Amino acid sequence: MIRLKPVTILMICALLAAMIGYMALELVAPVALGKEKISDFDVFYLVSTMIREGNLYAAYDPQVFLARQPGMPGYDGTLLIWSYPPPFDLVVAPLSLVPDWLGYILFMGGTLTAYLLVLRKIAGENWHAVLVAFLPLIALILRAGQNSFLIGTLFGLTALLALRKSRWAGVPLGLMAIKPHLALGVGLWALLDRRWSVVAISLCTVGAACGLATLAFGTGVWPAALDGIRGTGKTLQDGGFILYRMSSVYALAASLGAGPKLALALHGAVALSALVALLSMALTARTGVSGRVFMAAGIFLSCLISPYNYDYDLAMLGIAAAMLSEGIAARATRAEKVFLMVGFWIIGGYGLVASQIESLGYGTPPALSGLILTAVGVCLWRITTRDTEMTEQVARPETLASQG
Repeated sequence: MIRLKPVTILMICALLAAMIGYMALELVAPVALGKEKISDFDVFYLVSTMIREGNLYAAYDPQVFLARQPGMPGYDGTLLIWSYPPPFDLVVAPLSLVPDWLGYILFMGGTLTAYLLVLRKIAGENWHAVLVAFLPLIALILRAGQNSFLIGTLFGLTALLALRKSRWAGVPLGLMAIKPHLALGVGLWALLDRRWSVVAISLCTVGAACGLATLAFGTGVWPAALDGIRGTGKTLQDGGFILYRMSSVYALAASLGAGPKLALALHGAVALSALVALLSMALTARTGVSGRVFMAAGIFLSCLISPYNYDYDLAMLGIAAAMLSEGIAARATRAEKVFLMVGFWIIGGYGLVASQIESLGYGTPPALSGLILTAVGVCLWRITTRDTEMTEQVARPETLASQG
């Protein structure tokens, strides 16, 4: 079991704070600091600006949206289009009320803090091991300026409430409407676990979020968003995205030369296998597999379903690992623990390493994150199903509740 000294924890916090500070400073003085790329936060801020201009619909038009980017510091020609559902427009709308550097600090610093607090609550005494395992991914998300900490926090709150048998787990589950393709596995878990009140509240929350977005932006935002989503799908099929930054089997197959149909078929086969594993757990959830493991499997399935998953989307993987950490500590062999730690580090750092390899002129690396993620899933499956009885001693919701 990994135990970090208080001074080490403080050093990690200081390094993360310094990284946030540097990214904010890069927005203040992009030329002086040699800003080389537009981050996802830059895109969030641009959309917020377009909302203030009353021009949100145009953000979903690739030609208009791409035309706004060449003047942005760090523009390098990378294709960045907008296809988020309207509820997420509500999240980014306030960003441009403050300078971009302050918006980055508030958005990324706030969501990171919330994510780490939820992660610590779920992992309990295994918190240090989970933190070490996901440090590269945390650094990657900060560098990308993505919303993954927010998504991970919603996953974590859903887990905390669900393990306490609270119907209000449906609220954070429903709020995942801001990035719905990442919530499919947890939605299936709720149905398979017969959490009908959670499902009902989540649907009401989705309805409320969509209703607020309609009131704020008008009914025309929906056809505009659907056009943007269709455009994203076409761009993916045409190979317009950087595949080695993606964590799906689709990206892995496409990066190795498979056509869109074959890549999608291979991706579907892996996703279907994970779904079958979740269904098998549903059949034994009330007799053998603990509710904690069952829900973690649903979260992991969310990591595998969509072909359009990036490495920076995987903060939710940290929540699954935190939920399984007690069982891993008790059941996994030393070799399995090392494999998982290395696997999590590769998933978090591969995209950055691959981008450096490409920038040095050594060609475009394949998208290996999907392969590693699948292998990690198989390893976790072996650990959690090694015995037919996953006891409440290993994972008991009441234990988690008592920690609060």
